[in-house]
Amino acid sequence: MKKIFTLVIVSFLSALAVQAQSLKVTKTDGSVVTYNASDISKIEFLPSETPSQPKLIHEFAGYLTVKNRALDNVRFDTGAKIKVLQDGGKFFAEFSDTQWGTGSFEITMANHAINGTGKMKIANPKAGGAMNEYDATMSGSMTEIKISIPSLMGGTDITWHYAEASAASKVAGNYTGTTSLNVGGMFGPFTSATVGYKITANEDGSINVTASEEKYTGVTMMQNLTLGTYTVKNLAYDKATNSFSRDYSKDGIKVHFKATGGAMERDENYEFGETSKMTVTLAEDGTLTITNKYKVGKMPFPISATYTGKKAK
Repeated sequence: MKKIFTLVIVSFLSALAVQAQSLKVTKTDGSVVTYNASDISKIEFLPSETPSQPKLIHEFAGYLTVKNRALDNVRFDTGAKIKVLQDGGKFFAEFSDTQWGTGSFEITMANHAINGTGKMKIANPKAGGAMNEYDATMSGSMTEIKISIPSLMGGTDITWHYAEASAASKVAGNYTGTTSLNVGGMFGPFTSATVGYKITANEDGSINVTASEEKYTGVTMMQNLTLGTYTVKNLAYDKATNSFSRDYSKDGIKVHFKATGGAMERDENYEFGETSKMTVTLAEDGTLTITNKYKVGKMPFPISATYTGKKAK
């Protein structure tokens, strides 16, 4: 095949030399390039070049402080990362955070200073979590980088600070999963699917856990059971077990408890009583497990719930 193709080209050049004084080439953009026949000795068709892939130079983890008209340098330990990449003579920075979205910037680096422009994509909670894109600038050093977004909430500054990722920042995020419920150690398990949990990190290394509404069916004596949302704060980290836990029996936390269709009908708020304890663990593969053993009001049966989930994408 190669010989045939070569013969065709040779024949083409021979014909060009005899019949034409020039070669006209029309490009895909419509422009025309003309060559003198006497200037052409060989024509080759070469494969297109594969675009180069940016090379990762650095990747750092840290935390954020955010300032705008609603937030005054509020800290977020939500897994913020900065990646620096090189593509030929150009440098790029990629930002990611579970709370504050993603960003891509073309940057310059001189005398340890970083400057650049790019785009940020941040979820809009008022639009069902749809991503909005904003023009943004980046400036700072590899230990502290400010991302300025003029059109977000009248002007928002997101400052990334380099820090080794803490256990709290690693577990922080939004999760989706399933809760398995047992009542009194004798009845169950009953399952609530597609349950969301939100975990935020505190500056002292503890975490706050917010449970979304959970719905169960076929529950003994209650039939249809709905547990409302609630937040347990300041779960302390135990390095020995690599887990967070808190006995929140005396924290005064209330939950809306609604039971319909069974022998025990309820629709009111109850305070968690003794003994109510929550334990949170995060496995190496990113699986979150929350064990929550509690009593509600003066109800005689303790409840044991186990939540298993992964970070929402």
